[in-house]
Amino acid sequence: MEQSSAITPLRRTWRNKLYSMWDYGLILVDERISTSRSHISLWLQGCPFGSKLITAGHCNFKARKAGSIRLGNKVRFQAYWRSNRVGLVGQVVIHTLDDGIVEIGDNSGGSSLVISAMNRVTIGSGVRIGGNVRIFDHDFHSLDVTERATQPLHLQNIQNRPVTIGNGVFIGAGSLILKGTEIGDNSIVGAGSVVSGQIPSGEIWAGNPARFIRNI
Repeated sequence: MEQSSAITPLRRTWRNKLYSMWDYGLILVDERISTSRSHISLWLQGCPFGSKLITAGHCNFKARKAGSIRLGNKVRFQAYWRSNRVGLVGQVVIHTLDDGIVEIGDNSGGSSLVISAMNRVTIGSGVRIGGNVRIFDHDFHSLDVTERATQPLHLQNIQNRPVTIGNGVFIGAGSLILKGTEIGDNSIVGAGSVVSGQIPSGEIWAGNPARFIRNI
């Protein structure tokens, strides 16, 4: 069958517009409920957070010690597919172990982000973290096979080093940031990267393991 060379232009119908309004309404309702839960959770755990903290979907905070999770102004977390359609695969989980600290600066945020801190994870201001990124400052388990078999785990034998992410950094979706990582201001980490080292300011890195691509 011969195809017509003319392309029918796409257009928005009243049904598209009606569904968009319905969709946006559900986003607002979810944000209101999720944000209230997040505020209550952080307050009960004695963790400070700045003004205009907004969350969407299931966002979970677990502080081992009071004040070990610290959030700046206008921080935003998303774990709801309507709010971010990048293909989120789970909840936001931010938790601390032992004496770990998580500190996130103003105007930063992430989607389906998981942060686990036994030492310290510091994220600067204006940081954008793509969907399904994981940031760990420890190994979760000892490197010794005998110690791994013991229950409960001995946290003092688990290797850990602080993670520092500078201001204005962008981390692409699906990346894994491991213990000891330092990312300089305004740098970019490509999607799906595994980072375990130092990235200077103003550079693009990507890959597994992440390597230098070019200057910005």
